[in-house]
Amino acid sequence: MVEHGSGRPAMLRAIETALLSPPVSILLHGEAGIGKTHLLAEAETLAEGMGYRVLHGQARDFGSGLAYASLTDALGALHDDPDAREPLGELLEAIDRAALGAAGSAPAVRTAKLLERLPGRTLLAIDDLHLADADTLGVLSYLPRRVRDLTVAGTARRPPAMDADLVLRLEPLSLGEVTTLVTGVLGRTPSESVVRQVHKASRGNPWFAREAVLTLVQGGAVRSEDPASRRGAILTRLFQRDKGGRSLARVLAALRRTRPAGPGDLDALAEVAGLRAGEAERAFDGLVRDGIVTATGDGAFEFAHPLVAEALYADLGPAERRRVHARIAGLLERRGLGGTRGVLEWATHMAAGGPSSEALAATLRAAELTRWTAPLSAGHWYGRAAELAPPEERGVLLSREAVAYWKGSRPKDALRAGQEALAVLAPGRRHTRTAQTTVNAAHSMGQYELAVSIAAAQLPAADDRTALLAQQAVISTQLGLDATELAAEAWRALPACPPQDLVIALSALAGTALINGRWEETERALDTMLSAAAALPPAARLSALESAAHLLTAGGVRGRALDLLAQAEAIYRGLGWHDIAGLHVRTMAVVRRLGGDWEQALRDIRSDAVALAEAGLWENLALLRNIELEILLEQGRYDEAERLLADPPPGCVLQLSLRAVFRARCAVGRGDRVTAARLLDEAIATGPPDVLHRAYGTRVIMHAVAGEIGHAQEAATALDEVAKTGTPRARLVADLAVAAAFQDRDRAESALEAARADGLRFEEARARLILGHFGDASHIVRAHTLFTELGATPWLTRAAAALKVAGLAPATVAPLTPADRRVIELVAAGMSNPEIAEELHYSRKTVEVYLTRIYAKTGLRSRVELALAHERGEV
Repeated sequence: MVEHGSGRPAMLRAIETALLSPPVSILLHGEAGIGKTHLLAEAETLAEGMGYRVLHGQARDFGSGLAYASLTDALGALHDDPDAREPLGELLEAIDRAALGAAGSAPAVRTAKLLERLPGRTLLAIDDLHLADADTLGVLSYLPRRVRDLTVAGTARRPPAMDADLVLRLEPLSLGEVTTLVTGVLGRTPSESVVRQVHKASRGNPWFAREAVLTLVQGGAVRSEDPASRRGAILTRLFQRDKGGRSLARVLAALRRTRPAGPGDLDALAEVAGLRAGEAERAFDGLVRDGIVTATGDGAFEFAHPLVAEALYADLGPAERRRVHARIAGLLERRGLGGTRGVLEWATHMAAGGPSSEALAATLRAAELTRWTAPLSAGHWYGRAAELAPPEERGVLLSREAVAYWKGSRPKDALRAGQEALAVLAPGRRHTRTAQTTVNAAHSMGQYELAVSIAAAQLPAADDRTALLAQQAVISTQLGLDATELAAEAWRALPACPPQDLVIALSALAGTALINGRWEETERALDTMLSAAAALPPAARLSALESAAHLLTAGGVRGRALDLLAQAEAIYRGLGWHDIAGLHVRTMAVVRRLGGDWEQALRDIRSDAVALAEAGLWENLALLRNIELEILLEQGRYDEAERLLADPPPGCVLQLSLRAVFRARCAVGRGDRVTAARLLDEAIATGPPDVLHRAYGTRVIMHAVAGEIGHAQEAATALDEVAKTGTPRARLVADLAVAAAFQDRDRAESALEAARADGLRFEEARARLILGHFGDASHIVRAHTLFTELGATPWLTRAAAALKVAGLAPATVAPLTPADRRVIELVAAGMSNPEIAEELHYSRKTVEVYLTRIYAKTGLRSRVELALAHERGEV
């Protein structure tokens, strides 16, 4: 982050540096009139000079419920681009098709595909992001992770819920900077008293400083620091002579809150403003001539600065404001409402026109149109509808608001709406479903006791208790409480559970069993859930697939989880949301950790962690940080791990005991065995079975490294007992521990087979390192190669020592050459040695030499192993 004191030149240099390495996101923030828009324009000019295609959009007031409005505004410039015309049309149609009740492809996915098709680099810039709808902000956070040559930039008065790589904060001008500005406006050096008056009146705000100077020039001193008075001074200066211009401008200010206006709208605008056609035409020409309204370049017009529009809108009294919005809504309805965006614009003015049955109907229509493709906008509209609805209808609308915000991964809003709904809903199906959502929201925020208390309090009113019992069981288990009877009761109630509750119930039961080290029960719950999900609607099926993949990766199962994620992706492309509560990003991080793609995992974790923190998803943020800790510790990056460990996790026994294990592993790496032993004792005393295998596994390594074989064997035996009914991950850790402590070749072979079958590269390397001690140096060579690729420095040191014992120095293990790689490709293609010799114009003997050398470099021992390793991307 570049601090505000760095100044505009430093900020531009920082922006230029960021533009050199897309994908990247840039946020400029500060108070109104501080110069954000001007700096963004300079950044756009800079980007164009660097060969960027620049797409500029403007978020507008009252835009929070207009799904994807800011995004479509920015993409509008692509209408005439032959590379983009077709996918842009598909994107806009997908958004508008929701007006017919259809779910099109997810706008985020379509936008990414659209931008990926464009040649060269693209800057997507949106002004006033604090006004943007939440769904647009979600897409802007998503795009840099999916589009390689994209830079996203925006301005905001306050930082929005959007991840940014570079954040620049603009501060008010100093007295000296105001002197420079006033000199430029007046064309001469001002007196010290004038500068001080302007600085005091404007409080260093560049836009207000200019207005203050112009007001002084026209003879109207600025006498107040109050923002309302400053707005009054602006309006007095701009509309001294033209009452009609002011009336028309105030209508434009109300209309601009959703879209710009053009000369073709004049008859309608005159009607709303109460002007005759000739008066409206003269007033509009005057606004353009005075620079108050400017052309946007696409045949439309809008205010030169948003502060003018704000001042004009504030100038409307409450009754007049409602009347203007109601007239605009009527005008839009007479013209016809085409597509979602037109309906949402109309609904915005209907809602601003004051409470009425028509306004309620409009907000409900807007909510229904956005519920499939824009859940955050839907949450906004259900909330507005709840405000307008009679008391007997509020409960249902608040319930729908809670569900929409939960789908959009906004747990705080979901929890608030859910609790309000539960307070007024009658017992029944709606009440039960709302309770489930509310419990999930509290749980995802790390408010475990609150989540358990909500579940317990709502059980008497539930029409079916299964899911609430299961939720209470898994959260209680995380808290270290005995939830055996709760889980048993949920299992007994499962046959009568309503289909729509099954995903929640079975996910929770699977999670309870996993934490308690009962993998067979976990698999039974997951298999039952996935079987039931086949008959569920797409949204519920997506949730089932993501939940199952999450739980499988938590158990150390990679391949099956990847299959489920592929199925989930196919459904996600037809919806506007997924990754509820950050589940998907956490699952992908584990998949990459298991598959050995550690650097990509770390990059994604650090990017996704910001979004999870901003959303308040502390439970999954902690799980995400745990994966980061695993990787850093295996790589020997103890300083970075200790910085993460300094932040306490959410307060439940599961998370606290996991962190104790990580702190112990860090202490082992530092050579502090006393601290490590104490922390491991703590984790073993308090942690559930799924934590115990990690603690015992760490204890085995600690003793083995110190040459304390007896203690290592004791810990390995305890681990083996814990892992018997545990997850595949726990059993694999036990295999490796027993193999190392007891020099058990069979267990090492078993570990290697399991690791290779599921693409677990780190575990494969560990198994090979153990097997190398039985006399086959090729295993050690392969382990050394894998540890090198993973950056697992402590393990690399051990592999290097083993190579030395075997009479091989690490330096003798040369990297693969291009010629080596070509031979591997041909082997993987199924070609024989004679066929490879003919293809490469080598002798058969040369091919044999190449293969011998490749086996030595890779640690692989046959053509079959070589072909499989190539297919998995391991060589």
